[in-house]
Amino acid sequence: MTNPYQPPQSTLEGGSAQGGSATTATRLIVGLICALIAAALPMLVIPSFQQVFDSFGAQLPLMTQLALSYHLWLWVLPILVIAAFLFWPKAERRPLAACLTGVIGLTLASVVMILAMYLPVFALGQAI
Repeated sequence: MTNPYQPPQSTLEGGSAQGGSATTATRLIVGLICALIAAALPMLVIPSFQQVFDSFGAQLPLMTQLALSYHLWLWVLPILVIAAFLFWPKAERRPLAACLTGVIGLTLASVVMILAMYLPVFALGQAI
């Protein structure tokens, strides 16, 4: 007879091998997709803003200049997602770390790019 004071065992807690690998793959894919969107979106948006900024003929804020010059560095983000998946200290947390790296990277990159692209518009609006 089993110990009546032992907590019940569930297959959901430990997860089966197939369910665990599906969750792992899903988290890695979500992190990579977010990182790829964060890297590719500025390449599509920045050229149109560059034309508008050139037509302003005004001095751009430093944050905008940095975003225009160094937006290609966002392609490091997918590499960081893969590095988090491969080298995170706790092996059971690696898929979650990869997913969070991609999602947080997309969130931060989006906020910074939106702010950097609209700073000159706000500055010109205050000057008028």
